[in-house]
Parts: sequence; structure tokens; C-alpha cells
Amino acid sequence: MKEKGFNPQEIIFSCTTACNLHCEHCFVNRTPLKLDIDQAVSFLQSCAQGGNIDRVGFTGGEPFLYMDFLLALTKETVAQDLLFDQIMTNGDWWKDQTDLKNTLQSLYDAGYDGKIGLSWDEYHGQSEERMNTFIKTVQDVFGEGSINIQVVSTSGVPEPNGVPEPVEGPPGVQIHTLPRTYPSKDPRAWESKRWFKEDYCQGPGNILYVHADGNIAPCCGFANENPALFIGKITDSYETILKNAGQNKMIQLCFYCGLSSYRRHELKKQLKEQGKKLPGKTSDICSLCDFVCKLN
Repeated sequence: MKEKGFNPQEIIFSCTTACNLHCEHCFVNRTPLKLDIDQAVSFLQSCAQGGNIDRVGFTGGEPFLYMDFLLALTKETVAQDLLFDQIMTNGDWWKDQTDLKNTLQSLYDAGYDGKIGLSWDEYHGQSEERMNTFIKTVQDVFGEGSINIQVVSTSGVPEPNGVPEPVEGPPGVQIHTLPRTYPSKDPRAWESKRWFKEDYCQGPGNILYVHADGNIAPCCGFANENPALFIGKITDSYETILKNAGQNKMIQLCFYCGLSSYRRHELKKQLKEQGKKLPGKTSDICSLCDFVCKLN
């Protein structure tokens, strides 16, 4: 039986919505926002002292455009004796090699020893020369195994059995190929021949995802932009966040009931009463979650 339940173990700080690129597949709200450092430090302390949180990660926007935040929260993560997951970056934010080396070195000196996740594919439009320079500099500062590449498949189709298609990359760099995802309003979200496999959101979930506006969601899937999934603010305590989560309808559906069961029973009946129906089938659990969030 698949594991169930909402038991967050990681905080992901989406520290800013600022970004130097404009990618067509990106879901991030481009309103210029950034998290307050003092509030983020206090929230991290509350989670470290009162819960099951053991890892911290960073994303954006482009997190390297907000280095004050990365450095402050890196130091606090070390002070709280927590582990690092990864920093997701497009790797194209630096002015020159000196700027790149100095920025990465300052992060290393602050105590960061997690992974650097590089989003590099045709959607981002980076030059191969700059990306190879970025990769080599990361390896020089953090070590050979410190970076991985995440490629979004242009087909939008998951690789068979979850195995990425072969992509040739620099030596010592893992490459993960991910399917492109689509919001529920996009017809391409509903072109699958079969429904997703239920996992009670254990894949993208069990995370406290802190948006750049301070709202907190329970997962890192793109549907987490919906207010229906918000379980508090960065100014709330860990205990308050968990209490809110226990009263949140979407968390009950996603993490306990299962969206597959909900779709077959309650959702089907609800849509019929409204004279509506699902647009098709989706292999992406986040697309259905997005649909349900907007419906309710």
C-alpha cells in the first residue's frame, strides 16, 4: 500500500521571483517579490526546533540574484544543524568568471555543502560555453559531484519507467530528464491515454514550500501557486502551519484520500451536477490538483 499522510521534512525557500530569463514553461509569478531575511530565519528556527524538518533547499525565480538571502539562510541552516538539499538555478546570472567564482566561493565559505541543480534545456536558451564554465566553476569550488542537470523534455511525456532518455553531459554530472507539465487550463494537460499513478503526493509533497510572498504550500508541484493549497505564512510558527494543514481540504484530498479516489467518486458527481466534465485524462497529478483547486 502506498504511504499516506502529510509529514513535512524539508523547507524550500523560493526566495525571490526575480529572474534574468523568461522561459515559456515557467509557472512562477513574475511580480517582483523577495522574502524578508529576518522572517525567514525566524521561521527556519521554529521549524528546526519544533518539527521533523531536516533539510533546506532554495529556488526562485533565480535565487543567486538574492545572495544576501542565500548567505544568511545558509549560515542559519548550519547553525541549526540541518542538511542542505539543493539550490535550483539557471546558471546564467553571472557577469564574468570572477563574479561567478567569487559568488560561489562566498556561498561555500558560508557553509553550503548541498547540491547545485542546474536547469539547462532549450527552454532556457543558455549558451553551451557559459553553462560549461558554470559547471566547471561549481565543481572547482564545491567538488566534482556537487552539480546535477535537470532537463525538461520538449515532448512533455515522462520517460518510460522513470528512466531518463540518454543525454550526454560533462563528466561526473548527473542528468535528470523531466516531463514538461501544463496547468489545467492548457488543453495539452489532458492529452494522456491513461491517468497518473496515485502516490498521495508523496513525490512532490511533504515539503514546506515558502513562496516569495510569504505564503506556504505543502508541495513543490506547480499547483502550489493556488491559494487553496496555502497552509500559512512565513510569520506563522511550525505548530500553526501543521494545525492549518490538518484543516485544509486539499491536503486531506491529496495526502490522505488520494486524488484518484476523489476523481472517481466525489469529483465525477460534483461535475455532473454542474453540467461539466473533465477535459480528458492527465498523467500529471499536479494538473488534476490544479483543476480541483480552481474548481473549489
